[in-house]
Amino acid sequence: MINAGAIATSSLIRRGASVADRFDHVMEQWRLLAGGQKAGFSNAVYLSERDKGDRNYALGYFMKEKRVFPEGTDLLQTLEFYFQCCSIETSCDRMAAIAATLANGGVCPMTGERVLRFSTVRNCLSLMYSCGMYDFSGEFAFTIGLPAKSGVSGGLMVVVPNVLGLCTWSPRLDPLGNSVRGIAFCEELVGRFNFHNYDNLVGSLDSKRDPRRRMLLG
Repeated sequence: MINAGAIATSSLIRRGASVADRFDHVMEQWRLLAGGQKAGFSNAVYLSERDKGDRNYALGYFMKEKRVFPEGTDLLQTLEFYFQCCSIETSCDRMAAIAATLANGGVCPMTGERVLRFSTVRNCLSLMYSCGMYDFSGEFAFTIGLPAKSGVSGGLMVVVPNVLGLCTWSPRLDPLGNSVRGIAFCEELVGRFNFHNYDNLVGSLDSKRDPRRRMLLG
């Protein structure tokens, strides 16, 4: 979940189609994941990414030398597609909906439509859990114990499998590029509720609330 991986992934999506058709496919997937809510596009970000993406160009050529891409890949077209994908705009509501779709095994809870295969969701959440928070990923997995993905805009998407998806946005970043308040919220969340991946081990202390349990009335 860093630039090199995203560039490599970009080379695999809808191979053989035009850049425009490939981008339309990505935008449609975003719409389906978010329950029909369309994502936006920032032309200013796109132009900045394309004009100042020296590191990404360097990564691309290095990967090409190492034969990372499938045979016949047009590197410049791949980078163009990657820059477009980097310029997609969305909101906390849409990202929370996408996180909820991941939490629901690939079925959008708003529409009931299966958008992703279960195996795709499993792989995605495994990557989010292991490397979704830049160099803080190991610490986040240890203390929070949930799949998450942060962005340099200050957004933080978190998935509680089989329960919920959420997104926070607060632009102040820590030295590792993660939202300071977003992480603080996650710490508070798992401090109150037993959402950490290992809170439900046999013999664990039952000091946290479990919102999945129904309260008996009367």
